[in-house]
Amino acid sequence: MTHHATAVAASIGALCLLAGPGSAQTPPEGGPARSMGPPPALADVPAWAGRIFDRLDANQDDAVTGDELAVLSSGPAAAMGGGRLRRMISQSDASNDGRISREELIAGAERMFRRMDTNGDGVLSGDELPRPAAPARVPAIPMPQPEPMPFPDMD
Repeated sequence: MTHHATAVAASIGALCLLAGPGSAQTPPEGGPARSMGPPPALADVPAWAGRIFDRLDANQDDAVTGDELAVLSSGPAAAMGGGRLRRMISQSDASNDGRISREELIAGAERMFRRMDTNGDGVLSGDELPRPAAPARVPAIPMPQPEPMPFPDMD
């Protein structure tokens, strides 16, 4: 995966926290693994992005604003690339009015999907799918070798 595709995949991970069922701006408490990944096909993106919009639009005024995007800068969403995702969602504001409509978010999600769909077949598969970040490895600390046991004197 290229650096750009990896960045998109990390952003998809943060989006996935928001795409599951539950109340606005509350990351899901688990659920089926399939609901946590990106939509498998381009045709599924509008419904998926609509769920994300519903989660982000905390005051239900049919627009996502900077204040509502703040949830992406803390907690689990931030740990999964929320800052990058916040920038990507902000870029969906085609009208440049500081308010992202459902339609703008869907169009932005479709652009993100197309970036991930490197072969352009409308389906994410194989190396196009985002991979979870590898857990941080704790470096092994070398243990001192014990001194060999001295042989008893036989004198």
